[in-house]
Amino acid sequence: MTTKNLGGERPPHLEKNMKVLILSDTVANQQRVSAGDVIEVSYDEARSLISYKKAEEYKGSAKKESNRSIGLEKSDKPKPKKRSK
Repeated sequence: MTTKNLGGERPPHLEKNMKVLILSDTVANQQRVSAGDVIEVSYDEARSLISYKKAEEYKGSAKKESNRSIGLEKSDKPKPKKRSK
């Protein structure tokens, strides 16, 4: 039995960053993040956030913000009347 391979070096797959979905407001990367945010943090920080149940591993692409009011200016209906004071 030798300690030749236990030199304290980290395996290369642990050096990568990981995307996580934040489940509750917390601090990550020395910044405040809100629930619902998808952020990229180091593997170690991601594992600690997941263990505290503050985040979960994110798989997929980020949600696109959609403006659902597109096209309302071209409506055929008359504009609603505003109440006067």
